[in-house]
Amino acid sequence: MTSKIVGMTRSLSRVERQQARRVALQGLYQLDIQRAPANAPIGETLAHPIAEAGLQGEAAEYARQLTAGTWSAATRYDEMISEASRHWDVARMPAVDRNVLRLALHELVEHPEVPARVIIDEAIEIGREFGSAETPQFINGVLDTIWKTHPMVRIARAAEANKSSDEG
Repeated sequence: MTSKIVGMTRSLSRVERQQARRVALQGLYQLDIQRAPANAPIGETLAHPIAEAGLQGEAAEYARQLTAGTWSAATRYDEMISEASRHWDVARMPAVDRNVLRLALHELVEHPEVPARVIIDEAIEIGREFGSAETPQFINGVLDTIWKTHPMVRIARAAEANKSSDEG
């Protein structure tokens, strides 16, 4: 991850990050429904949601980065979700649930400078806003399992913790 993106996530307010996540979810949902390829250009997909949310500058760029990064690695995130939710086929999950999970996993793995609890709590809130009545509990259970047990998340989070302690 580039230092520009890390700096971006640190310079954004909590509200700007929340708005960027919601816009990214809208883009991911659209890409998912269209069955777009992993390398699909996201500019057109996000143009309307970014404008509608009034995102500008770094917040709009963060939404683009989240969407592009999440979508390009969706297959990898689906494998992680499948491992944690043994009784659920990812392809049969509601599209909102599937994409909220993918988005949160992207942040857990690729943005370890954002606290895991913040990412999980925000995913639960987005799920509550856009999903069904069962979505928040489902998202919490899957993300909590992955956060605590998946090697990819543990490695990313440990690297950030080590970097932070070296800087301090």
